[in-house]
Amino acid sequence: MSTSLGPASGTASGAASSTATTTGAHLGHTSLNIDSLRDLARKELVSVLDSDHGVEKIYHLQPGPLETDCRNIIYICRPQLHYMKYIAEHIQTHTKTPQSGPYTYSLFFVPRRTALCEKVLEDEGVFGEITKGEYHLDLIPMEDDVLSLEWDSTFKELYLDHDTTSIYYAAKALMRLQGIYGLFPRILGKGDNSKALCDMMLRMRREMAVDDLDASMNMQLSQNIDSLIIIDRGVDLVTPLCTQLTYEGLIDEIFHIKNSFVEVDASLANPPSTNAPPTAVPTASSSTASTGKKKKVPLNAGDKLFGEIRDLNFSVVGGLLNKVARRINADYDERHSAKTVPQIRQFIVKMGGLAAEHQSLRLHVVAGIATNKEPEYIEEMINKQAPLVQVLRLLCLYSIVNSGLKAKQFEFFRKEILETYGFEHIQTLANLQRLGMLTKQVTNRNPYGLIRRSLSLIVDEVNEHAPNDISYVYSGYAPLSVRLVQCVVQRGRDGKQGGAGRAHGVSGLGNGWKGFEDVLRMLPGRTFDETQRVNDGQPQASKRLNVQPRVSLVFFLGGCTYTEISATRFLATQEGGQRDFVICTTQILNGNTLIDSIVQKVPDLHAQ
Repeated sequence: MSTSLGPASGTASGAASSTATTTGAHLGHTSLNIDSLRDLARKELVSVLDSDHGVEKIYHLQPGPLETDCRNIIYICRPQLHYMKYIAEHIQTHTKTPQSGPYTYSLFFVPRRTALCEKVLEDEGVFGEITKGEYHLDLIPMEDDVLSLEWDSTFKELYLDHDTTSIYYAAKALMRLQGIYGLFPRILGKGDNSKALCDMMLRMRREMAVDDLDASMNMQLSQNIDSLIIIDRGVDLVTPLCTQLTYEGLIDEIFHIKNSFVEVDASLANPPSTNAPPTAVPTASSSTASTGKKKKVPLNAGDKLFGEIRDLNFSVVGGLLNKVARRINADYDERHSAKTVPQIRQFIVKMGGLAAEHQSLRLHVVAGIATNKEPEYIEEMINKQAPLVQVLRLLCLYSIVNSGLKAKQFEFFRKEILETYGFEHIQTLANLQRLGMLTKQVTNRNPYGLIRRSLSLIVDEVNEHAPNDISYVYSGYAPLSVRLVQCVVQRGRDGKQGGAGRAHGVSGLGNGWKGFEDVLRMLPGRTFDETQRVNDGQPQASKRLNVQPRVSLVFFLGGCTYTEISATRFLATQEGGQRDFVICTTQILNGNTLIDSIVQKVPDLHAQ
């Protein structure tokens, strides 16, 4: 028997596979058939675990000795140095206690091994004790239209450490998609790291032509995907720092969604007794009584109610949940009118779905209650010793939109933060300054104001109930990243702009960035528009069924928020069924997780 230890994303690999089985019914319902990616990952996982052996126990990989009766141990983890030290500690502990018997160790890196990790194992003296391999888990289907590498450290690695490993992983993942769905006819993007990703993909395709000429010659342009749009997180740092106002975004802000799961109080997640059907929407006082136990709840399109409200502005959600509650109560009341055996049987069948739907209602009502407390001023937050991450988040947002803080203001906040939260955060402030997120003003000219007006990022009149613009997700602020996607996609609607693209058959994106050169020059990083050709040198697209909408892949390099996902989905609704979007990202983040990755981690000097 074998024991699987793994944190590909902080969870055991065997558990992740089981979760996919129970919650994956919401995948595979679009023309792109994202479900095939999950099946491919499952087959590779079975190969890693070896079908001749069963998985007896599953552990989280953590420091400290490993106490287990199993003799065959399989580690599945990200190629990170601290994980290598944990594994070395396990092996060294077993070596010191020979009476426990011989062990066999296997280590599979997700998605690929690194020389640095192997060097750590060698330095620890356990390199020869481990059989090493790779588990190529790249883009993980979270939804039919959301794929994520779930690489939590990409923002810090790319922009602070200048470690481009995640660009390589992203390029390999996108090349794998091209192997499944065909070549992307057009690759557009904004940002230096985005350009590096595009260049690496093109280079990998040239290398494939040398290593496997037949496979390269047989690759055709995709029948469904007409474009890949890569947005560098460094181009838009304002959006993740804003408080998300969609329902799913607020859930992430308050409870933090991890791998499509959220931890809530067990009493909230457990279904109510069927003997006492609900009579009203749960109230804040009755539903927030904590039992102290937590339970993980999946948040995906498999929950019908959640699928309806996830992308709505939160100001709309309360009224909608109230309507659903009244409908569910009315359906429960049907039990009194069921007189005949067939009617009773029909109600019992329906009641199973009603109980699940009511539990979903109960969860989503209570989840949105504790979202009405926000400190008003940064200085007040510091005086009240609010969490440092929240203080820095608001301060960085203020700095970015104003092109920095005035010198006196900068020194004031720097002094207040260090005196309140500790001088160990000198490095944290230095990190934010290096990233350009917390700086001094060097000029009175504010380019963000010009960008805001040129792209209509601030919309005064927003109808959250019947939105007609992506700005509804922030009640008046349009995410810059998604506005850039909109510039590319919706530019080619009229005949003049869209004619060129259609004439060549490359894509329906018209002239791409043309017409937005001035505003793009004000944004950091390079702008690019590449066309991929097949082996005959012609960029014609493959035949596409008329019933299938075109698909644009939108890749957020460095992470994206749930609200940006909602805004991108809204763009699809404006396309009248002619275009779908599939969002790919290195990770899903929010302002708190972004800032927390930059905060310098130091030991608690006051701990006993």
